[in-house]
Amino acid sequence: MSARPDIETSALLAGLKVLVVEDSTTMRDLVVALLNSMGIADVTCAEDGDAGLEYFAHATPDLVITDGMMSPMTGYAMTSAIRALSDDTATGDYKRSDVPVLMLSGHSEPDIVRWARDEGVTDYIVKPVSPALFYERVLAAISNPTHIVETATFRGPSPRRTLPVHEV
Repeated sequence: MSARPDIETSALLAGLKVLVVEDSTTMRDLVVALLNSMGIADVTCAEDGDAGLEYFAHATPDLVITDGMMSPMTGYAMTSAIRALSDDTATGDYKRSDVPVLMLSGHSEPDIVRWARDEGVTDYIVKPVSPALFYERVLAAISNPTHIVETATFRGPSPRRTLPVHEV
């Protein structure tokens, strides 16, 4: 984060509510510290996909940042479950489940990245992550709405898109 954000960006970041789902205490603390350094103070943490989904069901985060490989529920399964949620089953209002989901993972293998894409992940960042890359991807996620596609078997960002792998 070499450049200081402008006032409008600072205000946008300060108003964000972020859910961090990560089973590693060290990585979870690092992500929270990075978010705090960006001016994001409203951060809730969960240790696995089950806890993350439980929180998501009762809150409305503006951004979800998750690890991929966790137990008992992975970040992939949690993302798929979030995408399947509807705010209002009567009207089919999916606004809340359209939340951007950033995945931080130690895996850069093409099959794993495709799996993340197919489960509805918005962006994919390979660990370790630099503060500059993290800032760039968070800002991109909240500034550029993702087009959500819905079929009988899928709901999320287009599964035909290429999910770029961001590495340091």
